[in-house]
Amino acid sequence: MASKKKEETDLFELLQNLLKNWLIVLPCVFFAAAVGVFVAMWIRPVYQVDALLQIETKNSKGSAMMGDMAAMFTTTSPAETEIELIKSRKVLGTTVESKRLQFYAIPKGKWDRLFHREGRMELMNFEVPWRCLPKEDKEEPWTAKALDSTTFALYDHNNNRVLDGFVGQTYHFPYACDTASFGIYRMIAKKGQRFSVGKMTYLDAVEAFRKNFEVTEKGKRTGILEFSYQDVYPDRAVDVLNEVATSYLRQNVEERNAEAQQTLEFLEKQLPDLKARLDSSLMNMNAYQNRVGSVDVAAETQIVLQKRMQLEQKILDIQQKKQEAIRLFHAEHPTVKTLEDQERAIRRELAATSRDVKDLPETQQEVLKLTSEVELNKVLYTNMLNSVQQLRLVSAGEVGSVRIVDFAEQTTKPIKPKKKIILGIFLFLGLLLSLAIVSLKDKLSGGVKSATFIEKETGFTVYAKVPKGNPKGTKGTRPLAVVEPDDVAVESLRALRSSLEFSMMESDQPIIGVSGLIPGVGKSFISVNLAALYAGLGKKVLLIDADLRKGRLHKEFGIKRGKGFSQVLLREIQPEEVISSTEVENLFVLPCGNVPANPAELLGSKHYAELIAQFKQQYDLIIIDTPPIMLVTDAALACRVAAQVVMVIEYNKHSIEAIQDGMNQILKGNPNAHASIVINKYEHGSQDGYGYKYGKY
Repeated sequence: MASKKKEETDLFELLQNLLKNWLIVLPCVFFAAAVGVFVAMWIRPVYQVDALLQIETKNSKGSAMMGDMAAMFTTTSPAETEIELIKSRKVLGTTVESKRLQFYAIPKGKWDRLFHREGRMELMNFEVPWRCLPKEDKEEPWTAKALDSTTFALYDHNNNRVLDGFVGQTYHFPYACDTASFGIYRMIAKKGQRFSVGKMTYLDAVEAFRKNFEVTEKGKRTGILEFSYQDVYPDRAVDVLNEVATSYLRQNVEERNAEAQQTLEFLEKQLPDLKARLDSSLMNMNAYQNRVGSVDVAAETQIVLQKRMQLEQKILDIQQKKQEAIRLFHAEHPTVKTLEDQERAIRRELAATSRDVKDLPETQQEVLKLTSEVELNKVLYTNMLNSVQQLRLVSAGEVGSVRIVDFAEQTTKPIKPKKKIILGIFLFLGLLLSLAIVSLKDKLSGGVKSATFIEKETGFTVYAKVPKGNPKGTKGTRPLAVVEPDDVAVESLRALRSSLEFSMMESDQPIIGVSGLIPGVGKSFISVNLAALYAGLGKKVLLIDADLRKGRLHKEFGIKRGKGFSQVLLREIQPEEVISSTEVENLFVLPCGNVPANPAELLGSKHYAELIAQFKQQYDLIIIDTPPIMLVTDAALACRVAAQVVMVIEYNKHSIEAIQDGMNQILKGNPNAHASIVINKYEHGSQDGYGYKYGKY
């Protein structure tokens, strides 16, 4: 709980510090916002299109037509495998070449890009005999310039004009030691717009395409693949993505059809030989029957014939299965060995039937032999003919394992840049930059904040910590203590007055000297309002402006600058002639007067001490507003007659060494004076235990 409260306190103080340094924060934030807007406008809009494809696990149509042979041509392929195949150069490279993505034409012109007025140019051809050029020139792009909506001019890497042409035509022209070619098939540009044109290598073009192309499976094991592609031109993105989908579909069909085609070609080559063998066996059978006449095949012979035909058919089936197994496995695989054992067993059984044949009459043996050859060749020819017909049907009806569900459609909303996000990021960076600058400023300032630390290091008491008063409090010639008596700054000054009252009880010298460490710390503000507070107690107070060089008390009370304290010290006039009453009852002011030639000598003179002694007889309290102590010796000279010396410093602005040095300077001429310190423009933190402004009690 305490840690959370401490974090809230630190955050509150951080916000307070940022608000105090708004002159640093606002420029940083505005600068970051300007950079963010520039970046958001500079980035070219990028459009994304997508398409859906379905990957089928098998081809049901081919399976139905092939029957038992379907296992030879149907395969299952997981989505991960298909995704890698789609990303291969075989698929993407086809799209790169068909859509001419290896050629590029990048618009030039910073202002056109910033305000999204760039033209468009797409090349159909760009070939240069690079072998004839120096190596350093091969990487330099050429430039194409739009002359109007249909004509262009081409410049080489040396800015030499090499071609003028029309859109839609390919030009061949001599260049270097050979012939170059160039053509544009689309150009949307204003007159004078330029484009950097060039050609990437095949591998670079495929890799660049792959960076903007993505394939993902929607869900798990759905078989639905989503293609997405990003391009600066939405219509080109649609064409490119649809080309990828159709190219992959076409290659998938061709790949699945390739095995059936190879088997069909092999069977068609074997078919004429089988037909010739069948015809030859029939001719031999007919010739034998014509020679020996009609032969009556006994039932026993018929049984032997059928058995031999069945065994030979089994041998053919096993041989076919063995060939398929050898294609999938090595020769020592258990499946292949099992089929070989089955084949040997059937051949032994076939050999046993041969012994039964030898027991038959010679004529029936010959008839059985010829009939067996005819039947075997007929079965082989019929089976092969059926297989050829089936493969032809499969080849004609093959549709592949891919189906395009949704083609890409053109979009009008770009996905990049995210302008709001970019602007938000830069605003945040601007805030961080301002925070870093403020923190660095505070760290480098070396200013002291703690009153306790000041008292410990210097040995002088801090009588008051005066925060900034209401800037609208002072009206005309009336001090803040009169206009806003409940202001927090006035309350702090009352504490200062009370502390000074207790200190002066031990002295018969009712004289207070007020000085600042450096200009701008607010010593005159302290002097004026302290004098007003004393006057409010009914005391007759004289406020003397002893800053003879740059005094400003006359401005505080609306007195026109003229003769004043300087002329009194020069004995040119009497004090009564320049002492002015104010709107504050019991408060009188002696302005500084015109700037004399020797302020230090006047303040250090005997006449100055005599005047103060004279005023002491006429007033209950004298407050002397002196110059800054660190600039001139006037302050030390003016305070030599004071019983109380108050040095005003600014919060978080001075080092402890400067404060110590200033106090030593001011006490040189009056070491017996009671010295104290006032911290002006103090900033209360939450650790002080009360708010910045608390109003009336």
